[in-house]
Amino acid sequence: MKHIFKTATIALSALLVVTSCAKWEEQNTDRFGVTDKMLEADYNNIGAYYPQILQSVYFNFGDYAWEFQLNENLTADTWVGYCGNASLFANNINCTTYAMLDGWIGNLWNISYNYVMAPIFNSIQPQTDNDEYYYFYAPALIAKVMTMSQVVNAYGPAIYSAYGADATVNTYDSVEDAYKQFFVDLDTAIANLDRFIKENPDSKPFKNFDEWCDGDFTKWIRLANTIRLRLAMHIVKADPATARAQAEKAISNSYGVLEGSEVVAEHGASWKHPLYTLVAWTDCFAGAVITSYMSGYNDPRAKKYFTAATDERAAAANVDYVGVRMGIPVIDGKDTKGEYMGYSVPANGHEDPYTLCSAAEAYFLRAEGVLRGWNMGGLSAREYYQAGVMASFTALGVKGAEDYLASDATMADYKDFANPANDIAAVSDVTPKWDESLSNEKKLEKIIVQKYIAIYPDGEEAWTEMRRTGYPKIYPILVNNSNGVLKDNDIVRRMPYHEGLKANDPTGYASAVSKLGGADNAATRLWWDKDTPNF
Repeated sequence: MKHIFKTATIALSALLVVTSCAKWEEQNTDRFGVTDKMLEADYNNIGAYYPQILQSVYFNFGDYAWEFQLNENLTADTWVGYCGNASLFANNINCTTYAMLDGWIGNLWNISYNYVMAPIFNSIQPQTDNDEYYYFYAPALIAKVMTMSQVVNAYGPAIYSAYGADATVNTYDSVEDAYKQFFVDLDTAIANLDRFIKENPDSKPFKNFDEWCDGDFTKWIRLANTIRLRLAMHIVKADPATARAQAEKAISNSYGVLEGSEVVAEHGASWKHPLYTLVAWTDCFAGAVITSYMSGYNDPRAKKYFTAATDERAAAANVDYVGVRMGIPVIDGKDTKGEYMGYSVPANGHEDPYTLCSAAEAYFLRAEGVLRGWNMGGLSAREYYQAGVMASFTALGVKGAEDYLASDATMADYKDFANPANDIAAVSDVTPKWDESLSNEKKLEKIIVQKYIAIYPDGEEAWTEMRRTGYPKIYPILVNNSNGVLKDNDIVRRMPYHEGLKANDPTGYASAVSKLGGADNAATRLWWDKDTPNF
């Protein structure tokens, strides 16, 4: 894909936060057609900035799918086995083979600051500091926490609590301090929304700008509580007391977390699903890991996620869904994707929504919380686990959850019909059926595997959970171009800071590395990523 080659050869700008965002408003206008007239009435003076902010949390602009490809698809999506790459990007020396290509790894950092943090700080926050528009700041805070938790989980220390405080100094939060501020910001957002709901129970002033919750502030609070629960679980090994307190706070809030089959998804008028575009470019296949789990389980959700394989060899072997392994070798130094054109690809339609958070995820988080002895609302781990599976089925419009939950099936072995040297036996033996006699560790693996399936294609969150828990178990990499930083059986623990950051902000960079607690490479574990047992 020509966009990738172009981006890979040009180091991304490292001018940060206040200094890097001078043109954000011009970009906003170009991409969304915001005019001066629109800004004159019906909250447009504030709300008109939101389409860019909300679509930038995962940077899902359809016309800019190559940036999503760098942010997530050729990094986290591939590292967790959601997607597979068979294209010869940078002569196969790229993130999919553990080479942290500088032109790729900096994209998430720059996009998050330029398209989320900058407009919130420069345009949303100044207009909502006064009491008149306090409630319009709450969605921005929630989006900011969602965006920057991805950044912190990907890189480590980042500019957050002191963002914009001094244009000449970039002050980095440690991962621990960033998480503390995430919880504070969620407190503020929830309090503001709760106040507005009580004072204006039938009003939806945000509806015209809301591409996530259709102006429903109660759903925004449930989203915020679910994000609080998600972040609490991230830190369970690093700070178990805070993790429990924040998780129970999310559950005890009067609005609760997402429940039933609720989803929060990007679905705006200018929306285009990025995976649809990547498939059209023939740059994205289904991943071998997720298709092995779903094929082994005979999971009926697979038809919603992926196209059935058309490869004659797969048909002869009675395999409906087959993906591509991570870091496959190239054939004779040539692009290998032609060998896989009959394999499964993401089945997303052009205008399909992109799920950001769901009740299914909340149920799985609650199931894990019960295993840990937390008060998650009164049900058992089994009941929350089963509710998570059923919520996922219902949200996708798929039947058969009851039979699925009674299944003793296991992950399928992987067969690569294009290159049998890539074949590998299944690496997990957990089943969809709950077994109360199992250890908490084995129950946790069940929970995380089902969460992994349910939250597809959110590779960023799946990558965080894989690092935190060790699940789901995935296939080892085939080609390792990390120059010894990572072993073949290792997973990427973080993305290094990009070179432009080091060059343009050396003081900030040095501060960030000092708070990282290890070398600035892909093997260093973050604060919450402890090499300790789950229980």
